[in-house]
Amino acid sequence: MAIPGGRGLRVVVVIVAAALASFHVLRTAAVADRESQSGLAAALWRSHPSVLTDEVLLAIATGAASGQPVSNVTRAKLRRIAAKAPLSPDPFLIEGAIEETEGHSGKAERLLLEARLRDPRSRGARYLLAERFFRTGRVTDALVEMQALASLQPGGGQSLVPALAAYARTPGALPQLKAFLRKYPRVEAAVLSALAVDAENADLILGLATVSDPDPDWRRRLVATLVKSGQFARAHAIWARHSGGEAISGLFNPSFQELPAPPPFNWAFRESREGVAEPNGRGGVDVLYYGRANAALARQLLLLRPGRYRLVMTVEDPSGEVRAVRWHIRCAKNAKSLADLPLRAGTNAIAFDVPLGCDAQWLDLRGVAGDLPRTTELTIRGLQLAGGEPQ
Repeated sequence: MAIPGGRGLRVVVVIVAAALASFHVLRTAAVADRESQSGLAAALWRSHPSVLTDEVLLAIATGAASGQPVSNVTRAKLRRIAAKAPLSPDPFLIEGAIEETEGHSGKAERLLLEARLRDPRSRGARYLLAERFFRTGRVTDALVEMQALASLQPGGGQSLVPALAAYARTPGALPQLKAFLRKYPRVEAAVLSALAVDAENADLILGLATVSDPDPDWRRRLVATLVKSGQFARAHAIWARHSGGEAISGLFNPSFQELPAPPPFNWAFRESREGVAEPNGRGGVDVLYYGRANAALARQLLLLRPGRYRLVMTVEDPSGEVRAVRWHIRCAKNAKSLADLPLRAGTNAIAFDVPLGCDAQWLDLRGVAGDLPRTTELTIRGLQLAGGEPQ
């Protein structure tokens, strides 16, 4: 088994430590709330282990806020708790965390193991042990703790996502993490979605994916991330492989069918207070535009090679200011405009050239407001894109 190390492991430790810090803050807040609501219980039984535990946690939190070490009085209370409640994990968990912060890692681990032994459902013990195992390169042991945590968490392990995503980027992590995620598909989807915000994680994501969900959010996010980073061909390849879309670089779905293939290489239809475009189920798209402000109505990302092209369509049942609705074609990389065609009734055609260096192109149907608002209704049918001859 490859042991993660170096910068990647430090990232894991930092993120897990941050999660642990949040855990202790929340726990301390809960304890403070309990203390504020249980004054009668504390007054009646000051030496009860739960009361002593609350006092210890509050003392630690107060001391930490002022930079003070854990006092001997607090440690004595921990010993009293352990004596009064020998099956409670709390004193071992708290003492283990204290020893870890003071650099006594061996002793800290023994105490945490004792806490887990007393209560296998202790999320605090599981989390701290996972952090300890990750930091010392015992990946399999760490994932066992993570697996237990995932089953104990109310959200099925969603709070573990940052730590698991960080661990995924460490060398040698893929086999162990993939086996872990296979058991928790909801956690897997969340981890892959978290990784998908960085285009450099594309290979890692595809290597980790185990579920057969036809339309998971992480795929859409990964494709969008790759498009944003200018990796258009790779984004298109992933889109085609997992969406059922055709691996073509020209116009996809010119008849505006409702297909499972998602944007951006299929149509994205917009609906707003300014207008709407929607497929009519008869090979065309119906457009309603109010003319009050500019509006995006539909769009698709193309991967056309350099050359000359011709976009043809028929506009039917027009009313209002038809020319206010137009097709606009521009380079995705630098937003350079290639064509802008106001529509008219009947057959429409527009010729345009794709230059070198324009690897992808946005084809947008949009409404452009004039001086006076005027509602436009029309249907676009018979859309075709031909050409590709070198200039």
